[in-house]
Amino acid sequence: MCDAELGSIGIDHVESGELLDSDTLSLEVRQPLTLHQQLDLPQLEGILQRTREMIRYVDSARDAALLVRRSNVTEKLIDEALKTCRLLHEEQFKLKQDAAETHLRTQRRAGELLAEVKKHRGGRPPLAVCRGPAEPRPPTLEELGIDAHDSHRWQLIASLPAERFEEYIVNSRAVGHELTTAALLTIANRLRKLRTERERTTAVGAREATLVEYEKSRPFLWSTVWLDPAVIAAAMDRTQQRDELAGLNRLRVWLDEFERVLSSPGARAVPAS
Repeated sequence: MCDAELGSIGIDHVESGELLDSDTLSLEVRQPLTLHQQLDLPQLEGILQRTREMIRYVDSARDAALLVRRSNVTEKLIDEALKTCRLLHEEQFKLKQDAAETHLRTQRRAGELLAEVKKHRGGRPPLAVCRGPAEPRPPTLEELGIDAHDSHRWQLIASLPAERFEEYIVNSRAVGHELTTAALLTIANRLRKLRTERERTTAVGAREATLVEYEKSRPFLWSTVWLDPAVIAAAMDRTQQRDELAGLNRLRVWLDEFERVLSSPGARAVPAS
């Protein structure tokens, strides 16, 4: 059904459910796959299926990035192969959706693994010499062969809750909408903004609640300054006096801190919105 010339890329098809060890996976994911290769649809479908199987086994950011590139090239090769194939529109669209979904899943997995990598601070290593084996420094994005822009996009996709990610794929397929990275990034950005706004609102709410509690206590606190300390102390036994001294010490620390922040230039009121 296709006019594309048969080609070979040295990837053997495996039966569904075959387990991959880390060495086999690392070797296979590094096999070259370029846009210049001519492959027929059965071969491309096999590569696509194999790539999806590999997602759950990849456990390093470097290999995950290679898997993203592999799925991206496969998606483009399928688009090119479909130009010379006589398939029904529905069959072509399904194959394109399968390729796009695989590409989204590889990007999400890469983002998950990148989020687990400790951030590299850059600069020279510290001069202090510590006993024992030194903790290995985290690799840079450049050392991982990953572009900073890609890293941001992949981690943004990975930040989507799993149910929201799957919901996008299922709903898009159900209504015949094309699966795209751009659409998923739009959803992820929207959810991130909502989370940020919710956190800001929570912080403002906590601040206002603290002020309300202070305003409730303030009349009782400041009314005590009109009471005679000598009379109060004479009415207390030694245990009460010791307890009161401890409380006064805590109050003195709080008053000093309160006076300091009220007097500082940064004590201006923060808008509620």
